[in-house]
Amino acid sequence: MNIEKILHERSESKCELCSTTGELKRYEVQPALKEGTDGSLLICGTCLEQIEHPEKTDVNHWRCLNDS
Repeated sequence: MNIEKILHERSESKCELCSTTGELKRYEVQPALKEGTDGSLLICGTCLEQIEHPEKTDVNHWRCLNDS
């Protein structure tokens, strides 16, 4: 089974940070100590954009972490 499929099963096809269901992508947490699902998250485009470009952070978006 490939990593993407495992991540979708693990997350129930939701962003693992904010629980949205659209535009999900694999994100490798750095530094990746292990290859595979333990070092990866399935996240939405909004979370990915804000992680990669902190200057675009929308603090209201991250309130979702209260429920994580």
